[in-house]
Amino acid sequence: MNQKGANKAIANKINKWLQVIVKLNNGDFTFAIPITRLTSIKSLSENETTAEQFALYISQKVQQKMNEAECSEQFSIEEWSTHLNLMSDAIAQMESYLAAPTYEKKQSLWEFLRQIDSLQGDDYRNVHWTTVHFVRSGYLLKLDYALRCFVEQDFPYWVYKLAREYVECYEPSYGSGLIPDSVPMLLEVAEFWCNYYFDCPLSDKFPQEFVEIKQE
Repeated sequence: MNQKGANKAIANKINKWLQVIVKLNNGDFTFAIPITRLTSIKSLSENETTAEQFALYISQKVQQKMNEAECSEQFSIEEWSTHLNLMSDAIAQMESYLAAPTYEKKQSLWEFLRQIDSLQGDDYRNVHWTTVHFVRSGYLLKLDYALRCFVEQDFPYWVYKLAREYVECYEPSYGSGLIPDSVPMLLEVAEFWCNYYFDCPLSDKFPQEFVEIKQE
């Protein structure tokens, strides 16, 4: 496929996400739209650096949400402070690795994963014939997936896992998947890939679709 064809294919993938957003904003759905609409993100992760940049971007968004949130009742002030510091330190190490990757820095990223594991508790339950880990912090789970975009070989898989964990929401009336509450996060995901591949915001690349979204 030539570059023009490749760019068109990428634009089509991003545009499909925007179409989902329009559908969610219009109420043109009964149940949650399947989260598998995000699987195309795997093909956008063309190399390790791409995956790492996306992981850093989402981590920064998660950090912003943490900073704006109040400490959950399930955590002490000390525990919440530990989580905030871990998020900040891990992001700083991601930035350092992206600027100048080394073996030592990658080992440091693995160490953050070990720290997260120690903080997520040991609540394992059997659900539908499989063992599920009920983690204590959704914020740290997203950070875990982001770090794995740096250290795991199957980085497209972890990019998808991270995007899915970041965007997917649940409401009893809709179920789990893409629902109206997912729209801000799905827009952020689409914005990253639009800027990455086309060096411009969604409003420039998809003016008609963006206007339709913002009118809702």
